Amino acid sequence: MAKIGRNDSCPCGSGKKHKKCCLAADSLPPSAASPIEPALTECAYCGNDGDEELDDRADEILDVLLEGRIDEAEALCHDFLLDFPGEAEGLDLLSMVYEERGQRERALALLRQASDIAHARQHVYDDETRRLMRLRIKELEVRA
Repeated sequence: MAKIGRNDSCPCGSGKKHKKCCLAADSLPPSAASPIEPALTECAYCGNDGDEELDDRADEILDVLLEGRIDEAEALCHDFLLDFPGEAEGLDLLSMVYEERGQRERALALLRQASDIAHARQHVYDDETRRLMRLRIKELEVRA
């Protein structure tokens, strides 16, 4: 059986990404719950619309950044971080803003924070995402 990637469509048919649906619900046993991140009792398809908003907003920020609207992307990143504290996506995107501005040390610090979160939450962030973050860190270290 082929491995279902974190960003693949969920096999349950919800139309959501696997990371925001059944992966989050299935991969964390109840005993692994913590006060910071309780175990999920239902998948995102069953009622966690905040994850869909997170994805939509992260995609919007990336689009704005790719269009070269750096100041707007930075403002959106700061709003994102206020609304979704502790998520790697906001820090990762903000690191891209600073990298685009040539502020590599600042970008590197943010990307390291994002990578730490992704590695601590392996049930949410897949191997490929963590690997890409490590590669970007190495690239920034070389250029910094």
